[in-house]
Amino acid sequence: MPENAPINKPKDENESLPSPPAKAQTRPSSGLARFYQRIEPFEIWIVVGLAMMILIPGMWAYTLIDPWETHYAEVGRRILEDSDWVHLRAEDISFRSKPVLTPWLIAGSMRLFGVAADGSYSGELAASGALVNFAIRLPFTLFAVMGLSMVWNMLAKLVNRRVAWIAFIILVTSPYFFLVARQAITDMPMVATLMGALSCFALAANAPEERIVPFWKGVTSLHVFLAVMTLVVGGQLAYYFYYFSIGHPGVAKGIAISPGLVLWPCLLILIGWLASLHPLLRVAVTTKRQVYMFWFFLLMGISVLAKGPPGIALAGLVCLLYVLMTGSYKLLLKLELIRGVTLTMLVALPWHFAMYLKDGPAWYAEYIHVHMLNRFGKGVHGDRGTFDYFASQLGIGMWPWIALLPAALAAIFLSARRDDSEGRTRLLIGIWAIASYATFCVSETKFHHYALPVVPALAILIAFWIDDLLNGRVRKSAMMILVAVPIVGLLARDFVGEQKQLIELFIYRYDRVWPSGEPWNLDLTSGFMWFGLAFAVLMGLLVVERFRKYTVAALLGCGLAFGMWTMNVYMPAAAKHWGQQGLHKKYYETRGIQGVDYQYYSLRDLADEWSGKSDIMVESILPAGFEVGAPMKIQIFVPGAGVPKDLVVLSGQVAKLGDNRFWISVPESDRSKLSELITRGQNQKPSRRKRWKQVAADRMVAWQLNWHGEDFWTGGEMYGDREDAKTIFKKTDNKRFLKWIKDPERAGRTFYIVTESGRAKGLRGILPTPRAKETFEIIDTSCNKFSLVRFSL
Repeated sequence: MPENAPINKPKDENESLPSPPAKAQTRPSSGLARFYQRIEPFEIWIVVGLAMMILIPGMWAYTLIDPWETHYAEVGRRILEDSDWVHLRAEDISFRSKPVLTPWLIAGSMRLFGVAADGSYSGELAASGALVNFAIRLPFTLFAVMGLSMVWNMLAKLVNRRVAWIAFIILVTSPYFFLVARQAITDMPMVATLMGALSCFALAANAPEERIVPFWKGVTSLHVFLAVMTLVVGGQLAYYFYYFSIGHPGVAKGIAISPGLVLWPCLLILIGWLASLHPLLRVAVTTKRQVYMFWFFLLMGISVLAKGPPGIALAGLVCLLYVLMTGSYKLLLKLELIRGVTLTMLVALPWHFAMYLKDGPAWYAEYIHVHMLNRFGKGVHGDRGTFDYFASQLGIGMWPWIALLPAALAAIFLSARRDDSEGRTRLLIGIWAIASYATFCVSETKFHHYALPVVPALAILIAFWIDDLLNGRVRKSAMMILVAVPIVGLLARDFVGEQKQLIELFIYRYDRVWPSGEPWNLDLTSGFMWFGLAFAVLMGLLVVERFRKYTVAALLGCGLAFGMWTMNVYMPAAAKHWGQQGLHKKYYETRGIQGVDYQYYSLRDLADEWSGKSDIMVESILPAGFEVGAPMKIQIFVPGAGVPKDLVVLSGQVAKLGDNRFWISVPESDRSKLSELITRGQNQKPSRRKRWKQVAADRMVAWQLNWHGEDFWTGGEMYGDREDAKTIFKKTDNKRFLKWIKDPERAGRTFYIVTESGRAKGLRGILPTPRAKETFEIIDTSCNKFSLVRFSL
């Protein structure tokens, strides 16, 4: 990343925008001054460490939230199961609504922490909840840390460190930011890259022609950038060459383009791009401004992989308006536009080409037309609304700081100047705030969290106002402060009246009832009241100029306390009512296991797995009462092998138990049923399709449910290769469900049903047998949204 060193102001107006010397910053005297001087070179790492200390602890303490976290997590799990990092899938169909970065982050982190290494064993995800939650969310929190650090670095260099620290605390304690920072959804990577990119642009727009110098043993910021860029672009291209030639060769039906026609030009462009940096060329990279802009364009490419066009479109709009409003047209010649745009394309486009080649025109039609163009222009899912839609969400999502926003907005219009770096930075942040808010107001599709890109800009504007207040530059400050106090109080009243508003900042539907009644009785109103009182009092004390410095410190500290309370008290209490993890964990701990099912697509795969074996190992969470000696049935399906019903049935018994695994011993008399198939298979080729294996147990069924938690927590067991394992029934007409449940093969078996709580009791009336109705029981109501039911046919 760019070195954390103060920028020298330019002397020559022709070289860059004029910037007078930076204002002297107040420093404590004596020992404190010496201490500050010692830590100043490492201050950026203090920012990183503090951000991680605030955002990471406790992120594992509550379930993934349906439907987005679990949906993206399931796509990431399928990457590991299929060993396919290009063709995104979920529920055995292509996943076409979002780009690839979010599933990549989830899959990579799960692999790193040893979770679901091959797609997960039976019950692993539901039973390993804390580790799963941590592994899935961590990359997104680290993106938030990156965004915070880059904004802090920019403000510290262009304005002063006090503004940088105030903005950091306001942003990291804004519910919008810290809640989404701990969610495995697409928004934080997009917003964090936007924050980083606009920070780099601000530095480039105000930087002199300062030459790049080594910061450690000959290493410069350009070297760091090139390492990251080569990893991002070169790593992608190397994998795609392997993917299409060895890993998953072939393209979708109807695609006449060879992968090489796309990949080789990309590789040649990458080589040419790197060659253009050679010191002997006139376009060689020699200044920090160039490196800042390279980071800008690299981050924009990553933003496209995170959430498509919104990030790059917004950044482009903000930068264009800034150039127009400052009249700094000469700046355009120094922003590395040609190499920068090429770099963004090298980062963002290869996966899009690869996915198109693998999934065909259907992906293009759904991804581009439905989820990109129509989402903005016509509306897809979500709410609709006008200019005021996001105003109420910003009030909730930036409480209590939103109370100071009217004063901050007024100040930016009245005091922004273009004759120094601080003034131009203020103007840039103001443009960012207004342009992003207007953009998302225009979008037809609206969700509460769509306003997140506005939040960093508003937090910085509020930090500017507080800094002005401390410096005595705010006129009529008492009036503005007295306006803020009732805003804090009114919003606190809203929290008390509707406690779900915080969690609704990032969920899919907003009609869920807060679990305030029996048997949950969840009441967190006292927390909101006490924090509301504290914020209102501290806001009011800002009027007293003599103690203002201490009041601001107390206000920021109270903001941190509110953030920690929300992350570590509110969210663990509320989240279980917006997720299914606990229900699925109970299912795996109480179900009965009868054996294991296999399906092979080549006899060679069967031969490789069964030749010479007397015991087979099965990975699964072991339910209560599961013991050695229990009888087991092994069903081996071999379509096209010429055996009756394509099925070989073996009998055995549990021989040994281990940690989340057990062994089935199969007698020789049963193993001999496979001898002829093994002999034939040894002369065949393995199948490119992975053999299917699933524990044969009391089935989990999702009835009239489509919230995606049912997909992820069962590790794909609800849409297996066999019809018996396809147990997700979304439609409310019950036709497919009744046909499936009435099949004679299901007679006498026990079933677990996960469904919405309001539907659970209605299931009993449609069950096909008297025994099913007699044994029907709702066994888990710990969540007010979903219930777990059990019955036996």
